Amino acid sequence: MSRPSEGTAVPTEGTMSMISLKSLGQKHPLVVYVAISYILCWAFLYPAFKLLLAAKGSFPPLALFGLIGAYGPSLAALFMFAFAGGWEGVRTGLRKFLQWRQPVGWYLFVLIFPICIHIAAVLIHMHPAADFLGGSRTIPLAFLVALPFGPLAEELGWRGYFLPQLLKRYDAITATFIVGFVWAAWHVPIFVFPGAAIPSYFGVSAWSIFLFVCSITAEAFAFTYLFLKTNGNLILAILLHMAFNASPNIAEGFFPALETAKAVRERIYITDFVLVAVCMLVCFAFDRTVRAKLAATDALEAETGAPQDAPTP
Repeated sequence: MSRPSEGTAVPTEGTMSMISLKSLGQKHPLVVYVAISYILCWAFLYPAFKLLLAAKGSFPPLALFGLIGAYGPSLAALFMFAFAGGWEGVRTGLRKFLQWRQPVGWYLFVLIFPICIHIAAVLIHMHPAADFLGGSRTIPLAFLVALPFGPLAEELGWRGYFLPQLLKRYDAITATFIVGFVWAAWHVPIFVFPGAAIPSYFGVSAWSIFLFVCSITAEAFAFTYLFLKTNGNLILAILLHMAFNASPNIAEGFFPALETAKAVRERIYITDFVLVAVCMLVCFAFDRTVRAKLAATDALEAETGAPQDAPTP
């Protein structure tokens, strides 16, 4: 057996593990990304919510570690950017937060669309008295509360890394369904805390989980549509996520009777995601820009026999 020559560095077990991890990240980036996101959520966010529930109103400082899990999708994206391109890859990923130049119309769309959809869902099932002044005052605070938890914590991952990688391998419809399922399943540890994922007026059951998955998937199509129309702008995705999360609270500001109308809340929730799905069906079917991009992807796959941008064997 030959021995390493004197002065030759022998790889340590830790070095070999890092090499194996990097190799795995390069060969199966989507699997590794999802695994890291889920592990961080289960390891940090789930225990944090259990601590909060046990504290019964007080705030245990250890619960702050839950932020690591909450930001798991974006932290996992940074890991994957590092795997692919080192520090330069990380800087490239972080630059997505600086790409704010978009037409004003898109900013108005992402902020108004989810609110209008939810208000429409309310008005389909109720005719409550409206408090326009109270609702207007609710909007800034609802946006401010929603922004750090979900939008900033997740969007670098779901739309800054995961969706673009999926679009290299699958058509936009398939990629969106995958994002919707993975995104919804990521929330499973969060179900333990009422209102953090599944609305607090639902109990956690097979039915409420099914409705949650439907809602997330419908929203995922809105994000993919935005991605295709704005060349993957992350700032707009963050704001759209913020508006989706804030819209129920904003609707309560405009219609105070909603707070006690528990009997109708399930129907409003269902109508909300059905309206989103219908709007996205119309957009994907009739928007010429999106149709052209989808057709270009299909044509390339038919020509090469492989998904767009995917390495051919």
